[in-house]
Formats: sequence, C-alpha cells, structure tokens
Amino acid sequence: MKIKDGYVLREVANQIIVVPTGERAINFNGVITLNQSGKFLWEQLQKDITFDELVKSLLNTYNVSEEIARNDIEEFIDKLKSNNILE
Repeated sequence: MKIKDGYVLREVANQIIVVPTGERAINFNGVITLNQSGKFLWEQLQKDITFDELVKSLLNTYNVSEEIARNDIEEFIDKLKSNNILE
C-alpha cells in the first residue's frame, strides 16, 4: 500500500498537516492533521510498504507493544482508505 500522489506533508505553526493538491484538492475538502506517529506512518507510506513492514518500522522507532502498534496502524490505514488516500 502507498499514499496516492497529490498530497503534501507540511509543518505549519507547530502543526503537522497534509494538504491535498491539484485534482485531489477538488475531491477532498480540508486538511489532515497528524501527530508525530501519524507523520512517521505517512512518511513510510510514501513508498509501497506492507502492513507488517509498517508494524516492524513503528516498533523499531517507538517504544510501544506490537498489539498497540498493530491496532494504531490498522486504525490509521482504515481512515486513509475511507478517504480514498491509499493506492
């Protein structure tokens, strides 16, 4: 899975946001606000990556249990899919 083209990650006024650009801006109104782990996952999803690779990467970066990592990633992925942001 991978983030579709047409989204830009930015830090504005100490906020991490994702802004749709071009045609994506027509179909998606608003911006996405992320925390640090959301930013990390978003950056990982810039390349084609599997769910298990995301879990491994998150576990190598954050001090969190595998169960929590899997649940949080699943929730994050579900939100991206429901907004048609993943390829």
